[in-house]
Amino acid sequence: YAKELQSLLGTYLRPLQSCDKLSTGDTAALLGNMEEISAFQQTLNQALEEVAKLPENQQRVGGCFMNLMPQFRSLYLTYCANHPSAVNVLTQHSDELEKFMESQGAASPGILILTTSLSKPFLRLDKYVTLLQELERHMEEAHADHEDVLKAITSFKSLVSQCQELRKRKQLELQILSESIQRWEGEDIKMMGNVIYMSQVMVQSGGSEEKEERYFLLFSNVLLMLSASPRMSGFIYQGKLPLTGMMLTKLEDAEGNEHMFEITGNMMERITVSCSTSQDLHEWLDHLQRLTKGTCRTISKTQSWSPHSDSSKSPKTMKKFLPKRKTERKPSDEEFVIRKSTAALEEDAQILKVIEAYCTGAGFQQALSSRKDSIPQVLLPEEEKIIIEETRSNGQTVTEEKSLVDTVYALKDEVKELKQENKRMKQCLEEELKSRKDLEKLVRRLLKQTDECGREDTGRKSSLIA
Repeated sequence: YAKELQSLLGTYLRPLQSCDKLSTGDTAALLGNMEEISAFQQTLNQALEEVAKLPENQQRVGGCFMNLMPQFRSLYLTYCANHPSAVNVLTQHSDELEKFMESQGAASPGILILTTSLSKPFLRLDKYVTLLQELERHMEEAHADHEDVLKAITSFKSLVSQCQELRKRKQLELQILSESIQRWEGEDIKMMGNVIYMSQVMVQSGGSEEKEERYFLLFSNVLLMLSASPRMSGFIYQGKLPLTGMMLTKLEDAEGNEHMFEITGNMMERITVSCSTSQDLHEWLDHLQRLTKGTCRTISKTQSWSPHSDSSKSPKTMKKFLPKRKTERKPSDEEFVIRKSTAALEEDAQILKVIEAYCTGAGFQQALSSRKDSIPQVLLPEEEKIIIEETRSNGQTVTEEKSLVDTVYALKDEVKELKQENKRMKQCLEEELKSRKDLEKLVRRLLKQTDECGREDTGRKSSLIA
C-alpha cells in the first residue's frame, strides 16, 4: 500500500502539480493530503517491520497501531473531508486528466488510475479491521498484545464509520454550495466563506409543537437554515440567524428528547434543535459557543420544561445531517437521499463502478453537460418498502412487506444459490456429455469388432464351400 501511494505521487500527482493542466486550487483539491498519508504509511510500515524482528511473544502489532491511532484519525478524516471535492475535480476535468494520465504511461482509459487510487485509502481502513480480526483469531488471550489488538479493531471500526459519515456530509455540503437555492435572499452563498459545520436537524420554532426538517450550515458569522423541496429535488432558503447576541441552552437528558439544545436571542424567535447523536450535539454547541463567544446554560431533566415555556426553560431539537424521509410521505422517482451504507468497501466499490462506467461509456460527455440540471437518484434501502409475494414449499402463497435492503440481500443469496446450482448442473452436463462420448466410442468399437468377426465368418464359410 505504501509503495502504491509513492508510485501514484511520483508518477502522476507530483508531475500534475508542475504542469498547467489544472488550476492551483483544483490540483490541490485532487491531491488532498496524499503526501502526508504516504509519508505516514511508510512510517507505519517501518514500525511494523521492527515489531516483526522481535520474538513472537514480544511482538506488539496492536500496540503499534494504537500508538499511531491519533495520526491515523487525523490524516484519514482530513482525506475524507476533501474526497468529494477531489471527485468533483476529476469529473469536471476528466478529458484533460485522462490525456495527462495516458501521457504519463497510464493504460487507456487513464482516468481509471485516478478513480481507483482515490478510493484506496478507504479500502485500506476496512482492510485493517479484517487483518487485525484475523490476527486476533490466531492469538492466545494471554499474549501481551491481545488487548491492544482488540482495542485497535474497535478503533478502526469507529474510524471507518466516522469517515463514512464525514464523506456523506461533505458530499451534501458540496451539493448545496454548487446548486441554486430556491427563494434565496441576500449575498451569494459562495460569498459567505467556508462552511464550519453542517448537519440535518429537526426544529421547533416559537410556540409550535410541529417539528420540521432543516439543514443547518454554520458560517463564521451566520447560521443558515435550509429545507429540502417537497420532492427532494433541491433546497429551499428558510432564513439566517446572526451569531451576534445568540444564546444557547443545552437540555440535558430530557426524557424522550435526547440531544437537544435551544437557540434564543433578542432579534430571533426561540428555536429548539434536536440532534440525532450526542456527537452531533457536542459539535454544534462547541462551534456555536466558540463563534458567539458566549456560554451555554444547561437544564437537566429534573427541571420541568415545555416547548411553549419561557426561553430560559424551554428546549429545542436537532437531528443527524443525512436526509430522513417522513414515514407518511411516499417517495417519488425524482426523490433522492444520501445513501447510507453498512460497509465502506461495498460503498466504495459501487461508487467506483459508477465512475468507471461514466468514464468508459459513450454517454459520459452528455452526462457532464447535463449534470447541473440533474439530481442523482439514490435510494435509502433501510426505509424503502416493497411488497413481496412468495410461494412456500407447501404450495401456500404468502404476501408480506419487506424493506428494500432485506429484499436485496435475500435476492443476493438466491442469486448465489442459483449460480452454484447452475455450476453444479453445468458440471453434471459436462460429465454426461463425456460419458455419452465414451459410450459412443465403446459402441463403435464393438460394432467394428462385430463387423470384422462377421467378415471372417463369411470368409471361412466361402472356403469350406469351395
